[in-house]
Amino acid sequence: MLIGDKWKIEADEMNVILSSRYISKKKGTEVWRVRGYYSSPQEALHALIRQKVRDTELQDLKTIVAEIKRVEDMIATALRNATRHVGAV
Repeated sequence: MLIGDKWKIEADEMNVILSSRYISKKKGTEVWRVRGYYSSPQEALHALIRQKVRDTELQDLKTIVAEIKRVEDMIATALRNATRHVGAV
């Protein structure tokens, strides 16, 4: 499931995997980097929120709250899109 344009959550038989997209400096190509392995989708989503809070460098509370809201909106959009695709099958 894509979350925004830079994050995705996938699963294998053992884990839920949170990955982020970046451009490889060596090849200049788009690459997905695994950011963590989790036992549930909820844990992976919480890890995404924690990472986005860390990315604010804890500038101030207003910035942190705004970023949490933005990530929650990205997650909600991704879930709506995933639900639409499941219903269409």
